Amino acid sequence: MADEPKTEEAPKKKADKKEKKSQKERPRSKKKHTKVKVWKLYDTKNGLTRKNEHCPRCGAGTFLAKYKTRKYCGKCGWSQISK
Repeated sequence: MADEPKTEEAPKKKADKKEKKSQKERPRSKKKHTKVKVWKLYDTKNGLTRKNEHCPRCGAGTFLAKYKTRKYCGKCGWSQISK
């Protein structure tokens, strides 16, 4: 036992942390700056009319977002759940 050298383990601070990736190695978004397809929001059969409904609380300037099971107003938070 006297022949064995004593080794002290130093705390590893840098090895535990992940290194930051460089800007070139980071993943990039593939859909960047896509334009809004405004032509999908309007009907042109009987004049120019909007496809979405108006919000009953906010009035004619705010439209409801359509989802599978509900309609939602982003301005006031009103929602209607449909079956």
